[in-house]
Amino acid sequence: MDALLLIDTDDAEILVDIVGRTRTVGGVLIFASTKDELVDVDDEELSIFVPDEEDLVLRSEKPDVFDGIRDLAPGLHDMGIDRIVIAGGDVSTVANSEDADALDGADAPDGAGSTDGADDADAPDDTGAGDLPGSVRASAMAALVCNFDVVVLSDAVIDPEGQPVTWLDSAEEAGAMIKKTADTWLRM
Repeated sequence: MDALLLIDTDDAEILVDIVGRTRTVGGVLIFASTKDELVDVDDEELSIFVPDEEDLVLRSEKPDVFDGIRDLAPGLHDMGIDRIVIAGGDVSTVANSEDADALDGADAPDGAGSTDGADDADAPDDTGAGDLPGSVRASAMAALVCNFDVVVLSDAVIDPEGQPVTWLDSAEEAGAMIKKTADTWLRM
């Protein structure tokens, strides 16, 4: 079964159809926020899609919602979710030494997010110097590590400037499926 995970998305018109299809079939719809300024916003005001009592509404202090909400992956597995369809605003934060230490692999789920640099010295840094991966990218990669199949909606993931993200090829190489929103069928 699928879950539709929308991270930091409040006005993505392209998602109207897939959100509607998810609700029509009684699917699992998850609204996640990683933005500090939305901590005190009521759940119903978090998105133009107006989360209701059937939807999961999560707030994570970390870009990776699976790391920020430690019981998310086990809870989704318990619900029979085996595939995460993900979209949203790929919000990133500037790394400081405390953030870098938190991503040393020991604190991330199952070793995800290692930044020790030993094995990736030649890996391209397409997140920007000093930036941590954005929330959609970090969460998609963590979902793969947590043994979910992952579909990234390529036309519904944008960077903080509203532009398409540049990391979709690396997500596909890691095992994620990259699809257009209109071409994505949900398994419920």
